[in-house]
Amino acid sequence: MVLSVFRWLAVGALALGLGAGAARAQVASPPNLGPLPAAAPAEPGSPQALPDFLAVAYAQSPLLSDLRNQVQQNRLDSLRRKAQNGVQVAGIGAAVATPVITNSSGEQVVGYDQAVSNGGNYAAFGQASKPVLNRFQLQTDYRILGNQGLVLRNAGRLSALDVRRSVTDQFLTAYAAQLQFDFSRTLLGQLRQQDQQLRQLVNAGVFKQTQYLSFYLSVRTQEVTVEQNRLGYRRELGTLRYLCGVADTALVALAVPGAPVRRALAGLASITQRQYTLDSLRYQLDRQAVDASYRPKLSAVLDAGIQSSQPGLLALGHSTGLGAGFLLALPIFDGHQRQLQYQRIDLGERSRRGYRQFLTVQRQQQYDQLGALIRASEALAARIREQLRVAEALVGAARQQLATGDVMILDYLNLVTSYRTLQFSLTQTETDRLRSQYALDYLAE
Repeated sequence: MVLSVFRWLAVGALALGLGAGAARAQVASPPNLGPLPAAAPAEPGSPQALPDFLAVAYAQSPLLSDLRNQVQQNRLDSLRRKAQNGVQVAGIGAAVATPVITNSSGEQVVGYDQAVSNGGNYAAFGQASKPVLNRFQLQTDYRILGNQGLVLRNAGRLSALDVRRSVTDQFLTAYAAQLQFDFSRTLLGQLRQQDQQLRQLVNAGVFKQTQYLSFYLSVRTQEVTVEQNRLGYRRELGTLRYLCGVADTALVALAVPGAPVRRALAGLASITQRQYTLDSLRYQLDRQAVDASYRPKLSAVLDAGIQSSQPGLLALGHSTGLGAGFLLALPIFDGHQRQLQYQRIDLGERSRRGYRQFLTVQRQQQYDQLGALIRASEALAARIREQLRVAEALVGAARQQLATGDVMILDYLNLVTSYRTLQFSLTQTETDRLRSQYALDYLAE
């Protein structure tokens, strides 16, 4: 049974390019896999730093563009309201015949009463009208439009903050994948360099070929890990470009993201809180709009032209004139709709207060929690760096002792694995710390 296992190992060694002879038989070199996969140089116009990705995302976002257009529309609505308060001129034409049918006795059989129809209505005149004594209505409309403009601008800032949050989070994810990819490539380079030395030691009889098999398989496994990390980095980078609307597909190296400076928690003047302040102002304006709709409406009217009950040219020529006056609209009773509208506005205001109070508690809790997470991440990162220095020193010492055979290959591989695990933990901790710092920065807006 032992002999069969040894033969199986010998066949495996031959398949991997190892000799199956005596202990001093020459060990074949590993297959040439070419240079390590590296990130391609950045193409012109391909963003690499976080501010560049954010600038592209802001410029490409259709939502931000739509909100900017809505702000312009709001300005046009304000100009339109101003024009509505000016003099309105309209041309009016009428040609309405009211025929009358009589019997043989001259009595009317079919047709309107002559006092009502007077034969017809033929008119062509111009009419000018202008609202007067409507200052309260006009100011209320202007304030409502102004509030709508403020809401749209704040919505634009909120949307920009959401874009910044999603792009930054994905940038950090892609940057962490890049760090893991770079570390895997560096480790593979070290293992390949060590592989040359180990093969010489095996050929010198310091180590057995069966011991070298474990290291050989570890190098091959690391090559697979490098390829997996490269694909993972390409996937996360593609997702980042997808969010920003970048069509580039080249594998470029991302710039190191800088940590934002910690700022104090923004209060009621923050972007998220300001929307509730604007809602409060809108409810006040809604009440004023209800009051304005129940005020008397007075308009001055002036018309000039031709109006006649006969279509003849002579009659029309003698029917030229003008008229002026006022039109008054006065609401009297509407079934208590005014009070119902007030109640509806009060319910909306009550909901607004509840939302704002809940959001205030949420933001304060999130601010305190993120501060604690940042401090914990910094402490953990310091501990991992210290352990990494120790692990790196142990790996270096073990690498030197491999030349004399004082360290077993499996022990060396265990040290390399521990070093790799610590490096991965440090990458994750640093990424989590940056995420918390950026999330804390959002709360200062």
